[in-house]
Amino acid sequence: MKYQLLHFSRCLSLTLLMLMAGIVVFGQNYLDKPVTIDEQNRKLGDVLGIVAEQGGFHFSYSSGIIPTDSLVTITYTGEVNGLLHLLLDKSIEYKQTATHIILRPAPFRLTLMPEEVGEKKRTYTIKGYVVDEKTGKGIHNASVYEKRLLSGTLTDKKGHFRLKLKTKDNFPVALTVSKELYKDTTTVFLPTVDIANIKSGKGDDRYINTEGENVSNTAFGRLFLSSRQKINALNIGDFFAYTPVQLSLTPGLSSHGMMSSQVINKFSANLIGGYSAGVDGVEIAGVFNLDRLHVQYVQAAGVLNMVGGGLSGVQLSGVYNTVMDTLKGVQAAGVFNLVGKNASGVQLAGVANGADTLKGVQVAGIVNKAKYNKGFQFGLINVADTSSGVSLGMINWIGNGFKRLSISTNETLFANVDFKSGTQKFYTVVSIGAGTWSKDRIFVTGFGVGREFKRKKQQKGSSYFATELLSHQLLSSRDDNFLWLKGQVLYHHKINRTINFYMGPSINFIHLNKFIDSEPFVAIPFNGYPHLIDNIDSKLWIGLGLGLSFF
Repeated sequence: MKYQLLHFSRCLSLTLLMLMAGIVVFGQNYLDKPVTIDEQNRKLGDVLGIVAEQGGFHFSYSSGIIPTDSLVTITYTGEVNGLLHLLLDKSIEYKQTATHIILRPAPFRLTLMPEEVGEKKRTYTIKGYVVDEKTGKGIHNASVYEKRLLSGTLTDKKGHFRLKLKTKDNFPVALTVSKELYKDTTTVFLPTVDIANIKSGKGDDRYINTEGENVSNTAFGRLFLSSRQKINALNIGDFFAYTPVQLSLTPGLSSHGMMSSQVINKFSANLIGGYSAGVDGVEIAGVFNLDRLHVQYVQAAGVLNMVGGGLSGVQLSGVYNTVMDTLKGVQAAGVFNLVGKNASGVQLAGVANGADTLKGVQVAGIVNKAKYNKGFQFGLINVADTSSGVSLGMINWIGNGFKRLSISTNETLFANVDFKSGTQKFYTVVSIGAGTWSKDRIFVTGFGVGREFKRKKQQKGSSYFATELLSHQLLSSRDDNFLWLKGQVLYHHKINRTINFYMGPSINFIHLNKFIDSEPFVAIPFNGYPHLIDNIDSKLWIGLGLGLSFF
């Protein structure tokens, strides 16, 4: 009688566990959604689109595994799961994310064969092997793991495994086996050695679409991650769990062990480096952080951070940061930052920044690079294939912009050379020049910005106007230093495809900052030139310049 009551209580616990799992998923399980289809000679891809629209989700699959162009005729009323069984090959497996049903090939079946199950003080030691259901041969590198306890291992060359599990409750232990191209199988172990096979795929809503995740394929991934870790991540695929804390010495020595690649942490502290699915809080490391998917809030490392998905928050490192998807926040590194897609925040780097599409700000000590610049770049060199934003630097190498060399003269300098680069909307000017004031030689270096005002394409002629604002530093042969500010309006006339003639008026201001023993200049720019302001320490006058620009 006592045994019967004990057995009944254990069965009841298992029933309640499975029932609760079903309740958790019920409101989100797209496979149970009712649909009605009545189509004649319709492409399979179109039918799947109709099903997705009725169910309020999206399908995700590789183009090669589903014959989307094949014609189907079907009349059906029922659940999505049943319809997919009718439409698709039996080798296709269905998995659910928050917004998608993922269709993936799983043509083979496997079986977990337990050999020894030891139970002592809520600690299980399970030995067994995994075989191909059809051939009976052991399967190498299959992932055997417990989702609730976040513990797992890989099978050896003969398919054998040994897994030690610690539990704080009397719930059954459910071992799941996953292998690429095989359908997942889950085996439940009761507190005694009762074994029951159940179908996987229902009762677990912790699946995330990992399409595009490729941290393990990078040079740093190959350097820091073992082959066992990469195989385990490939086998388990889209299963993930959320935990409050992860502690790591290295990616292979972690509080979550082999399952670290499937865990999204609230807080992760890595003495040397860590590897996880993602972060929804704070992650810090002495050397490096590697995350397969998304990171939110704060990530900091002494050397490098690498995120396979997007980052929303702040990413800090001493040397290198990379986000393979989108950035929404701040990315700061001592040397280099890289964003694979949209950068909508701020990139700050000592040497270089890179992004596919810049919608925010890039600031670098040497170079900024974006395929599409829709924001603001500030650096010594700025590069963009296409720009509708602003690039402020000594050299702006813009695909849809211009690079021009100009030679000019004016009332102050007999020779001046300018390099202008950027776009019609905004360009920068770097200049050097030489002249003579009161028999003293002067040398000039300057920097400025400008904008061109051209007519619309349908009215485009050979002439246009430009405005420029320039700041020059002057050095005389008597070691006097002056700050010279100039604003000018230039009229450009195109001589041919590569040469423009330009001229225009300017307004000039100079502040005289001389050494005590220097004699004051009496003629700026030369004797008899009219000034609007002619004080001992400042001069203001109207000037005129003309020149030629090339390219």
